[in-house]
Amino acid sequence: MAHKKTEKTIDWRTIIVGIGAIVYFFYPKGSDLTADDLSSKTVVLSSNIETIHSTRTSSTRRRLWTKETQAAFTIASAGDVLTPEGSLDSLKKGDTLIVKYYSIRYADLQNGAKEIPIYYLQKGKRVYFELNAYNKTQNAITSRYKLIALVAGIIMLLNGFNIIDQKRTWIIGGAAAAVIITLLILNKF
Repeated sequence: MAHKKTEKTIDWRTIIVGIGAIVYFFYPKGSDLTADDLSSKTVVLSSNIETIHSTRTSSTRRRLWTKETQAAFTIASAGDVLTPEGSLDSLKKGDTLIVKYYSIRYADLQNGAKEIPIYYLQKGKRVYFELNAYNKTQNAITSRYKLIALVAGIIMLLNGFNIIDQKRTWIIGGAAAAVIITLLILNKF
């Protein structure tokens, strides 16, 4: 009885997805926001800042209501974009602030159902955060996604061309996920 050797077929679907993930890694990132993209407005807080916790994404954002606008201003991922001295807890109802928001959102200022992200916040001479900090945070997030896509794409190509089997694919993928999660917890990624 001859030992029959089974030949594995190439998984084109996995290869195409892997190539797509690798292409995303090399795809140029979008351009950063610049000061020319923003409009500035002096506002007075009509209430204390609200902290909104999202259980779905486990993120926190802040909402600012002002006397001059019906729409709320929001600060997404405030912990990531604040300057070291920039605790938002010191901001209270009645404080006068300078905020900068994306210029194309001007029409939304009087729509109470809208929330407008801000990219600069100042009270008096104290700058709580600025556009450069926002751009730096966005670039770091994009770099993380691209690195994860590259690792996933390489693993998919190796599996699609049958260089590694399904079991090793799961082991390598699990190990990569564990390393990424550990680095995120340690704030190193």
